[in-house]
Amino acid sequence: MLTKRALGLLLRPRSVAVVGASPRRRMARTVLANLRRFGYRGTVWAVHPSGQPVEGYPCYRSIGELPAVPDCAVIALSPENTLFAFRELVELGVRAAVILGSGFGEAGPDGQRIQAELVSLAEEHGVAVCGPNCLGLIVPDEGVTLTGYHLPEDLASGAVAGVVQSGSVFWSLAHNTRGIRFRYLVSSGNEAVLDAAEYLAAALEDPAVKLLVAFLETVRDGPRLLEVVEVAHRRGVPVVVLKVGRSEAGRAAVLAHTGALAGSHEVVAGVLNQYGVIRVDTLDELYDVAEFLLAGRLPATNRVGAVTDSGGEKTLILDWGERVGIAFPPLDIQTAERLRGVLAPYVPISNPLDAWGAGNFEEVYPVALQALADDPAVDTVVLGTDMVRETEEAQLYAQALLKLSRYTAKPIAVVTNQANGLDNTAVSMLRSAGVPVLQGTEYGYRAIARAAWYRQWRERPRPQPQRPSGLDELRAALSRVLRSSPVLGEYEAKRLLALIGLRHPQEWLVHTLGEALAAAEELGYPVVLKAVGPHLLHKTERGAVRLGIGGPRELERAWLEMSERIAEFQPGGVTGFLVQEQVPPGLEVILGCHDDPTFGMVVSVGLGGVLVELLRDVVYRRAPITAEEAEEMLSELRGAALLAGYRGKAPRDRAALVDALVRFSWFAQAGEGLIEVAEVNPLIVREDGAGAWVVDGLIVARHHG
Repeated sequence: MLTKRALGLLLRPRSVAVVGASPRRRMARTVLANLRRFGYRGTVWAVHPSGQPVEGYPCYRSIGELPAVPDCAVIALSPENTLFAFRELVELGVRAAVILGSGFGEAGPDGQRIQAELVSLAEEHGVAVCGPNCLGLIVPDEGVTLTGYHLPEDLASGAVAGVVQSGSVFWSLAHNTRGIRFRYLVSSGNEAVLDAAEYLAAALEDPAVKLLVAFLETVRDGPRLLEVVEVAHRRGVPVVVLKVGRSEAGRAAVLAHTGALAGSHEVVAGVLNQYGVIRVDTLDELYDVAEFLLAGRLPATNRVGAVTDSGGEKTLILDWGERVGIAFPPLDIQTAERLRGVLAPYVPISNPLDAWGAGNFEEVYPVALQALADDPAVDTVVLGTDMVRETEEAQLYAQALLKLSRYTAKPIAVVTNQANGLDNTAVSMLRSAGVPVLQGTEYGYRAIARAAWYRQWRERPRPQPQRPSGLDELRAALSRVLRSSPVLGEYEAKRLLALIGLRHPQEWLVHTLGEALAAAEELGYPVVLKAVGPHLLHKTERGAVRLGIGGPRELERAWLEMSERIAEFQPGGVTGFLVQEQVPPGLEVILGCHDDPTFGMVVSVGLGGVLVELLRDVVYRRAPITAEEAEEMLSELRGAALLAGYRGKAPRDRAALVDALVRFSWFAQAGEGLIEVAEVNPLIVREDGAGAWVVDGLIVARHHG
């Protein structure tokens, strides 16, 4: 079993053996060169059959000749030789290892076999393994530089812990010129033994860590990652994730609309939002978000006051502010009066403020920035200028920002409108003083918006989901029914959904026209007629639904036409018909859930009913959810305005929709391990106070085997 001590030996070893080190083997030699160059204070041994010293360190011809058991071994060999060496190291008592190089689980059957044997040995002996197929790790404050790649001369310890599943990203982060320095930086590779969540959990135990960042191609243990995120929140440490890969999960896609929609990217995005993780889309955005967060001043809202020096770039700022969710509020009357005292009379007072005027920027900009900082409507102050290199203006702008930093406790930043051509001296001066310089209009303002979102998420009350009564009975019913029928159509699904409190129209299951006429008479016209059968899952597309039937003759005609139509393409496929009361029109919403391979049961809500796949307006959360989380989901829908009424339509019953979504999330929770996918499509949300009604449903059992 892997222990905390083993992970500690990996990250902060007191002795290191580099296996495969010789003057001619570049990767292993570079590990030793890095350890010497960055002042590693522990004991270092090289291991290679040549026995030749490398980088001044003694070399032993075999692992068995080592004078003591190293805390950590770095292995830079071919896959087959790696397995042989790892077995020797484990038998010697080594409890931590970094396995560099490729050719393992990512490289086909032979590599997968070798990796599986490595994992078996590691698990049997409790060995913490970084990799394989990785670039290693660095812990700069102790000179732990266990990587076979060149590191920058200015490598220094900082407040960030980073885990990346890409070697190139590891290298790029280590070489960044943004002043972002790492307490821990790990290239996790194939994560055969340790995954990203374990490294982040270990980093959180270090009080010097103030920010977690991760570049993820896959999330190997979703529940564990979310546990780590919750620990980070309790410690006040933001978590920033760049998740790449937008491939479809493809689970149960042929049966349910929600299965077809459940792409891994959308699910991960929804769940990370739910847990307060700051998501970014590019490395440039990651740098801007990290730099802004590390400054330590979080915006209370997205309201920004910006001072710029260009009318054209002022428009650019407004354009991108709207796109990324930044508000530029009108300035207070007192602010305007202060500005009028220093601005040329022909300079319009607005936010953003183009304060260039007559060019007396050394007088105007400090006053303008301080005036915006004092404005009660402004929560973040930005100087929107390009800090052009080799100009007097760049130096004067930097001085104005340094003065502003001492003047106000509000968040401040420079946001340049381009990411190149900056004055390095001025930028370095600002960053050394903790003033962020965000590079590029889009990413700079997006970073401020992300930070404001994070603070609001953190400060919002987050009650725990309240478990409803009857959940055990529902799970027992699901287990019983799904054992005999792996696919449940509308009639059976609605009865199970009713056990959690979801309402559906009155209906009768009939098998003859006479029964249908009697049912309609009992319900009262108008009615709905639907054919049901084991393969009639999307009835609208099959012509198996007729709405608004006004009387007996119309019902008889609909029965005959529907029976004939279905028999053409699906002989014997109809096992009965439903006669339902007609629900008045409303907004069509889809509720879905599926067994996600990363996070378990995930619930979704979307607009459009049968058009949901075309509109793709769907939001995801991990089940179960609270009413507050349901409200957040609805607010994230692109078509959220439809709930408030649109083009003269009455507002929809939002409270009923929230209640239905929460109840459905508990239905998903009750079905964990039993349900592969389920949906309500559509849920008819009527006008305010009139409720929400399940008019169709589907449940697909999880396949075991």
